[in-house]
Amino acid sequence: MTEEEFLPNFPVGVSIPSALREPLSFQNKEREWYSGHFQLDTWPFGADHWFGDRKTAEQFIIFGHGPDGSLYGLWMYPGRTVENAPVVFLGSEGTNCSLIAGELQQFLSLLAVGADELGFEISWGEVSEQNPPARRLQEFRQWLKTSFDIAESENPLSLVAAARREHPDFAAWLAQWQASRG
Repeated sequence: MTEEEFLPNFPVGVSIPSALREPLSFQNKEREWYSGHFQLDTWPFGADHWFGDRKTAEQFIIFGHGPDGSLYGLWMYPGRTVENAPVVFLGSEGTNCSLIAGELQQFLSLLAVGADELGFEISWGEVSEQNPPARRLQEFRQWLKTSFDIAESENPLSLVAAARREHPDFAAWLAQWQASRG
């Protein structure tokens, strides 16, 4: 997928941040998994489809997905930019949704763990490397270290807990939104 194909994920006038542009380039070098079954991609329906509500969906920039259609995106709540927005996981069935990283660099360190289903594993409280690991996981870890000086998170759940303390309660926000939809 080219940057031109990826760009429509972002609002008009917003550039792809380097923390996604460069991993996209890494991903494009070879069509093998590098972290579980996560993939940077365009999502033809974006958050509109997941939320069924354009106004709410505009608060999110979807940038990736898991194998079941679960989405990863930036939560652009008021005062946030693509550089400092937290990363959220939107489970494909509307369950196990959560804020998983304080910003993209933290998300990349979680991705470097190599979990099979990162978003679900965070919600279940147990994040571990996929067994067997993705074929390109070691290459991805080395690339992250060289390109961004980011290593895999040694304590993923602590990183997630810290991110959740720094941002509004996404779970409460989502529950309130769901309740408002009746």
